[in-house]
Amino acid sequence: MKRTLIVLSLFSLAGGCAAIDGNFVGGKTAGTSPAKNESKGYVYEPMQSNPPSPLKEDVPSLQSGEVWMPGYYQPVAGNWLWHQGQVQNQKDGYKLVPAGYHEEGGKVYFQPPRWRRSDLAAQK
Repeated sequence: MKRTLIVLSLFSLAGGCAAIDGNFVGGKTAGTSPAKNESKGYVYEPMQSNPPSPLKEDVPSLQSGEVWMPGYYQPVAGNWLWHQGQVQNQKDGYKLVPAGYHEEGGKVYFQPPRWRRSDLAAQK
């Protein structure tokens, strides 16, 4: 909790830049009203530009039953904030869908990573 408050304080003092897990993140992009896309009730704001190129990450060796969720940029307060990739435990009957972005009407919308039932993932 204390670490989160420190990071959030630094984020606000740095004018939209933050260091998460040692990765510098910056690049202010003006945001607008809340987005149409939702995940578990959270509404992400649409952005005026695409996120920066993904940061290079070293994928660790995975154990049986583990999957890699690649890092991604997420819109936060009009900025693209980098979330470092991580190892996740596989969920039986589900496929991990990485974060994604789509453009509509000149705005970029964020879709967070999610688990999708395997029978539905095959249809897309």
